[in-house]
Amino acid sequence: MEDISYFLVAKIERSKERAKSILPTYPCLQPSDTTAFRIALAKYLEVIRNTVAHTTHAGDKPSEQKGKQPAGPAKDEAPAWWWKDVVVRKSIIDECCGERFERLMLALSSHAVLKNTARVPPTLQRPLSEEDHAVRPHIALHRFIS
Repeated sequence: MEDISYFLVAKIERSKERAKSILPTYPCLQPSDTTAFRIALAKYLEVIRNTVAHTTHAGDKPSEQKGKQPAGPAKDEAPAWWWKDVVVRKSIIDECCGERFERLMLALSSHAVLKNTARVPPTLQRPLSEEDHAVRPHIALHRFIS
């Protein structure tokens, strides 16, 4: 769970250095590191959820941001409606199982995909030929992972 969460936070923040500043105990080598990681992750997810929930539409600016908070939605991004029914609690992250945990991880991964698809390279924006239709999903997935 820690590896996946760190990967998604790095994708949302668009740099591993920023993810490391948000989740400083990664990689978790001791049980105390895991506890601190989960507390930091819960705080980060709560900030994302509140930022998205209190933004009425994509063009609004969220309230003043400080420190390790994530960047707000850009003007060209769609609102992240999937956070609406997600509950963020440290106990859900600690258990790492159940429907609430799955919804939380789905919301986090959906948010990462939205952040990374907003900057699609021009080569993928051109009209596709028949040959390209089979290749494009693999290219997009490769660009998201790398």
